[in-house]
Amino acid sequence: SDVCSSDLYDFLAKLKVPMLTFGGELMGEAVEMVVDDLNSHRFMSMRDIEASLADKFNCSPGVADRRMRYALDMAEYRSGGVNAELENLKSTYDIKVLSLKKFLYAAGRSLMTEVSVGNDRG
Repeated sequence: SDVCSSDLYDFLAKLKVPMLTFGGELMGEAVEMVVDDLNSHRFMSMRDIEASLADKFNCSPGVADRRMRYALDMAEYRSGGVNAELENLKSTYDIKVLSLKKFLYAAGRSLMTEVSVGNDRG
């Protein structure tokens, strides 16, 4: 179930994640890590994810965290109205209060499901 980066990009853009910002770029990378994790039945902590991002993008984990949170806020609130795609994601995974970690894992799962449509969802 290889998620290619254009699928990932389109998927996050559809959720109104600002993909042309540093936060959006970090978010794309983080979701990719989560997908790898889910594929190998591991579960990374936010600390691990942010440490990996910090290494890769040459920033501190705190900066990675803040930029992603900001990107998520933009996705949630900048659309003016209700972000239907995001609401849909939340209800699919029964998320009452959206956190960055919940978003990353829901996005990762959702992406894997979309990519493996036709396969047994297990």
